[in-house]
Amino acid sequence: MREILVLQLGGFGNKMGVKFWEEMFKDSKFEIDNNLHEQSNILQLNTSNVVYYNLQQKIPLPRSIQVDLGQDLPFTNIELNPCNQFSFNYSSGNNFGYVKNNCCNEIVDIIMDSIRQEIEQCDSFQGFQIFASIIGGTGSGLSAVLSQTLKDEYYDTIIQCNLLVPSIKQNDVIVVSPYNSGLALKHLMDSAEQLIFFDNEGIKQNLSRIGIQFDYQDANLHIAQTICCNSSPFRNPGDINSCLRKLSTNLIPFPDYKLLTCSMTNNQQSDYYNEYQKMDEYQIFKELMSTDHNSTITDYFQGRYLAAALSIRGEISNKEIYKYCSNFNYFLEDKDYKTRARKRFEGVNMFFTSICKRKFQNYEFFGSSIIHSNSINQQLDNLSEKFKKMYLKKSYLHKYIQEGIDDQEFVEAQSRLDDIRYQYQINKDRNQWENQEYWE
Repeated sequence: MREILVLQLGGFGNKMGVKFWEEMFKDSKFEIDNNLHEQSNILQLNTSNVVYYNLQQKIPLPRSIQVDLGQDLPFTNIELNPCNQFSFNYSSGNNFGYVKNNCCNEIVDIIMDSIRQEIEQCDSFQGFQIFASIIGGTGSGLSAVLSQTLKDEYYDTIIQCNLLVPSIKQNDVIVVSPYNSGLALKHLMDSAEQLIFFDNEGIKQNLSRIGIQFDYQDANLHIAQTICCNSSPFRNPGDINSCLRKLSTNLIPFPDYKLLTCSMTNNQQSDYYNEYQKMDEYQIFKELMSTDHNSTITDYFQGRYLAAALSIRGEISNKEIYKYCSNFNYFLEDKDYKTRARKRFEGVNMFFTSICKRKFQNYEFFGSSIIHSNSINQQLDNLSEKFKKMYLKKSYLHKYIQEGIDDQEFVEAQSRLDDIRYQYQINKDRNQWENQEYWE
């Protein structure tokens, strides 16, 4: 099987990772099917091997490594391998430089030894999934250093990073978050193949839309369900058996175009669940491609759709989904969406659709999407503006210089952000139109 190793880094990475494994455990039905030796469960054993091992025993263990500089790994009822849990007596101080130049020198070798042991147990290892927040110091520093180390040692594997990034409108609690995020992205753009963005403002918008007041536990659950559904094609039989490499092939047209966002359909917690049970293929597709369900606050129609990967669970008609995919492409063409700048992306497969007939937990229908759109430039513009304002005033710069981050690294980070923004900007549609959401 094509195994995946999950790395949970920092406070957000571990808390969200706990929710992720709880959702994965429910989706795998280990709670119901205690006897995994039956012949009827052979298929489940083969597919679950992607993210679990020790399947022949009573309690499967997730392929996961949890790392936190503090000593506050979250509690969970899910059985985890204690040999893969690392907590240290450090305090990052929300400083990227302290983690990168001080802490990582002592702990990276310890973590890499555990990673090697996990990979040696795999038959056909395909890549890593990293959960981290690049707002603070631990997630940004560890993700930058570990991703580069992993790429140097396992150059033929795929690294997917699920990152919490600064919000556009909201002011983050961490004042130096632009520094941490800008410096981390500089390294992640060189080492990772997929960077999936989440922000608190986008999650808050999704939760308020379904009648839930914003809470970090609900936000982590929302993100965990999205990632769990996105990984469904990796570990469930369906029309298309996907993997991390197929996602990169279909979503990443050029090396510098690797910033992605997610969307998810309404869930059972919604006040409109009765209406949700009556959803058809059109409503599901519309929600997956809608800005209202975006994991970030960016507006898809303020940019250009480049590609999308749809993962849908339930008894859904393949024919209807493919019909709406085609209609959506025609809609973009009819609205003069393909301008001269679009020619660079002609021939790129717009939709990569995977349909799994098995329901997601107790939901009648469920779906999530990974969307590649240069509307992510709104997020980059906001980050670059905050980074530039702080750097021009030399705000808090001495804290990073004390930890070994010189001025040249800030200049390179700012330059890299500008380069990424420019690459996405030159392919942005010049003409906008009204009523973008209404198409048939």
